[in-house]
Amino acid sequence: MRHKRVVAVLSIVIIIVAASYIVVSLYLINDLSSKNEVLKQEKQGLNLKVKQLEDVIASQPTDTQSPIIPAKTVKSIQVHEKELEAATDDFINYQQYIPNFCPLAELILTKPYLPKRSHYGIDLAGKIGDPVYAAASGVVESINLDDEIYGKILVLDHLNGYKTRYGHNSRINVEVGTFVRKGEQIAEVGSTGISSAPHLHFEILYRGKNIDPETKIK
Repeated sequence: MRHKRVVAVLSIVIIIVAASYIVVSLYLINDLSSKNEVLKQEKQGLNLKVKQLEDVIASQPTDTQSPIIPAKTVKSIQVHEKELEAATDDFINYQQYIPNFCPLAELILTKPYLPKRSHYGIDLAGKIGDPVYAAASGVVESINLDDEIYGKILVLDHLNGYKTRYGHNSRINVEVGTFVRKGEQIAEVGSTGISSAPHLHFEILYRGKNIDPETKIK
């Protein structure tokens, strides 16, 4: 009898344990299912946000149009452009009065600048009648048709401290007071004055002092 009671108690305990295990398992399974459903919904929400973001990116223009510049900036740029143009014009005009243009078509040097030997210019070879050009814009300051050394000679004043002299000409094509432009013909090569062959004697002076013309026209 006693043995039967022990078996009955053990059976009840086993049933209770098994039932508890089943209940706990069902609870855990249900909880996991709920969490899985929540994660599934969150994943769907993230996928939707990604899709929306992709749509926004796809809607952006892909061309490389110039950015819109404020009117104030545009006006400032235009002012600077005008200032630059004015400065460029001033520089070009300034250069027109610098004697750096070769007075003959070809620079064939026959005698260099030798101030210690009283040769204050350079001699450039040429043929009688070859055109002589103004090395810079300026005014014809003087003309001498019978200089003892340079024969027919003329002087240009470039109105900025520079002056140029052109000697041994066979002919002078301008008059005193005439304004000539850089590169304009002013005379013709000759062999007047003290000269052994046709050539041009060319001098550059700055504020009354001779300088080597080669430093300017080379």
